Amino acid sequence: MRNKVRQIFWFILPWIVIGCNDDADKLKTEKVSYKVAVVMPLSSGNDWSRTIDWALENFRQAQVGLPKITDIEIELKNEEDEDLSAYLSRVASDKSYTAIIGPYSSQNARLAATACAAKRKTLILPLATSTEFQRIFAGKGYVWNLTQSDLTQCEILLMQVAVSDMFDVSLLTSDDDYGKSFSDWFAYQAIELGLQVKDVVIYRNNEELQKGVAHFTDKRFIAGALLFAPSKQSDFQLFDEVYDQIDKESFPVVYCSDVAHSKALAGKIKNTYEGVSPSADPASGFINAYRSRFGESPAAGEAHLFDAISLLGYALASFGDADLNGSIKSIVDGRDSWNRGWMAYDMQAALLRLQAGGFPNLSGVTGDWTFDQKYHASVLNTSYCHWVLKDGEYHTLEYLSTDGSGRTISMLQTWQTQTDYFQEFNRQQEDFNYGEHKGNWAVVIGTSDTWSNYRHQADAMAMYQILKRHGYDDDHIVMIIADNIAYDSRNLYPGVVKVKPDGENLYEGMKVDYKINDLTVADLKEILLERSSSRLPHVVSSGKNDNVIVFWCGHGSRNQLAWGSDRSVYGYQVRDILQAMNEERRYRKILFVMDACYSGSIGEACTGIPGALFMTAANAYESSKADMKDPEMGIWLSNGFTRAFQEAIDETPDISLSDLYYKLARQTIGSHATVYNVEHYGNMYSNTMKEYLK
Repeated sequence: MRNKVRQIFWFILPWIVIGCNDDADKLKTEKVSYKVAVVMPLSSGNDWSRTIDWALENFRQAQVGLPKITDIEIELKNEEDEDLSAYLSRVASDKSYTAIIGPYSSQNARLAATACAAKRKTLILPLATSTEFQRIFAGKGYVWNLTQSDLTQCEILLMQVAVSDMFDVSLLTSDDDYGKSFSDWFAYQAIELGLQVKDVVIYRNNEELQKGVAHFTDKRFIAGALLFAPSKQSDFQLFDEVYDQIDKESFPVVYCSDVAHSKALAGKIKNTYEGVSPSADPASGFINAYRSRFGESPAAGEAHLFDAISLLGYALASFGDADLNGSIKSIVDGRDSWNRGWMAYDMQAALLRLQAGGFPNLSGVTGDWTFDQKYHASVLNTSYCHWVLKDGEYHTLEYLSTDGSGRTISMLQTWQTQTDYFQEFNRQQEDFNYGEHKGNWAVVIGTSDTWSNYRHQADAMAMYQILKRHGYDDDHIVMIIADNIAYDSRNLYPGVVKVKPDGENLYEGMKVDYKINDLTVADLKEILLERSSSRLPHVVSSGKNDNVIVFWCGHGSRNQLAWGSDRSVYGYQVRDILQAMNEERRYRKILFVMDACYSGSIGEACTGIPGALFMTAANAYESSKADMKDPEMGIWLSNGFTRAFQEAIDETPDISLSDLYYKLARQTIGSHATVYNVEHYGNMYSNTMKEYLK
């Protein structure tokens, strides 16, 4: 009974307050003003000013009759101005500005987040969706993303392909923060959905974009889909111009990301496209209210800008600006049963509850403001508008989301099952007659030479220590790293290198044979072919009865691997080395373990070489992911695939290659661990790591 009375009280309280408006002149009200910078692109065709004015008007109405009035003064800045960086730095350090809302693009959001870091100025981002950006600033406590990352958008686009009975899919995207979200996750997600990846093309300029469009006129792409993720509207316009000149029947079906959804493009695009973009939650009523108010549908970002102002208003009106980030955290973590909408009377009820010490579970026009509890990196659900652009006009087909709330269709409803992607091996495959096994050799290579890529050298050092624990002496290990992180000035633990925050010092007892930048790939070939010299004194002296393991960790791109900061190693060069080793009978068996983005393309290049097996962190179209971070130094300590590989062989040195693969496939997050050249190596069930370890 008491709870029911309380519920009735909270229901009628806002109406009592509003009903007292006639006596408002008798009340002594306090007014506090806060200045907020809003940074948005003014050439986008979106009228941000009217959205801002509507949100402020709604917030003012919610406070009618309250004893304390919070006023938000907006300064609108064009994020396309040349002085944006200087402006953001000035506002971030200026105490007269309470917070920054925006910018719109992820690239500019990174500028803003960096500028806000020193003072922890509150930064609320309506639509900065770069996965890498959100990951970098996760847990910082002052960056609030009101949209999930493009990892989600990419998956929803791929699901539309999957339910359209197409099995092949390709990607065309830009070489920047925005495009990286798609190029990093596209292949992984496509494979998980049972789609076959045909190609990934990344462009850096208009010329490469035009060539990229022409590339997909090849007949092998006709039956599939092309996901196009441009980072600028001008890129979409150029795509449309080139697309207009080609035979549409010899081109895959095109699906576009949210950048292609803009009022500025209406009437300018000649051809028909489908796509998705972040949207208001249709169940909130905002879309219909917007149409009624302005005579058109909202474009991407308008609902999120409205919510950014509303969320900030809740925090300032309830707690002031003494600890604004802490206030926002308390609000978005609120789980009281009271959960109302975004209209003025709903907001007033929520404000009264907050000011009385409660923490209602709040929603905005974009949906539930529930952030992930650990990092508060972004909201956990985003609604998307599935649209078609035809005859220069956008038409909404449906609304999609990650949870299917309200009137949206969830991804699970759209695609009920995901494919568990595991390679299958032939249990009956006959092993080859390799002859007697006498000895083991190892080459360990960490190809990165910068502090920010600490993890690559650390992973190489961890591999060295494992080899030493399992029977190798230094004469049988060739260690190649830059060797410049142990005593780097940014290392909080001088002389210490770790792959776990509380892990062992891997640098202790380390014997480095060569610095990465002192060698070339030609030198690596000399080392593996036992061609010693005064410059290359330590080489691999293996023969036909010796097994060789090569561990390689660093950066990579399609069909090439980084070698230091300025050089590359290509697939054909690795194949050339292996072919020469095979011809000179320099190994009995050789195992290449490679942790690099697109490392599978190197495995593909080396298919067919007898006795060689490749285990890679990613297939030919994916990036590999870091997964262990030092919270004090703020750098990644290890890659996920390498951690899983090293833990497996260290704990179970006689693990079969099939069991090892399945461990890697299950534990590697964000890419598909892949094995190449099994047919020319042997049975994955009977062959074990014991041949390389003691």
